[in-house]
Amino acid sequence: MKKWIMIVTAAMATIVLSGCGGGGYDEGYDDGFHDGTRVPEASMTTLFFRDRDGFSAAGVHYSCVSPDGIVTPDYITAPNGEFTFYPGERCTFSFIGFNGTPDDPLFIEDDIGRGKGDIPYSCYSGDAGVTAPDGSFDYLVDDSCTFYL
Repeated sequence: MKKWIMIVTAAMATIVLSGCGGGGYDEGYDDGFHDGTRVPEASMTTLFFRDRDGFSAAGVHYSCVSPDGIVTPDYITAPNGEFTFYPGERCTFSFIGFNGTPDDPLFIEDDIGRGKGDIPYSCYSGDAGVTAPDGSFDYLVDDSCTFYL
């Protein structure tokens, strides 16, 4: 009986503890992921996607390619719209569920809300150029755009 109680207690502890600490985006990786987002390092830059009302664009899937051609895994923007990259990377974002400009404009901003202009980009739809001084860019419904960061 004592052995049975120990087994049941161990099983219950395992179940209870396995439910702790989970986030909505956690993919279970520990190689640069935290809740599905890219873990920032000292040499990385962090920017944010926001809409015209100041709300974040969370859950946008993206991957980056280094200047050497090394491709990163698939990441997602954090709940606050945050994404990180190494300077010189080109990162492709999938805007599935976004209505495109002018219906659903997006802006690339820094941590205090200043738009990041002059970032070169090209989209699958054919839109291309540089981000406007306020950080906005042109894209179509469910588009995919690559930014040369």
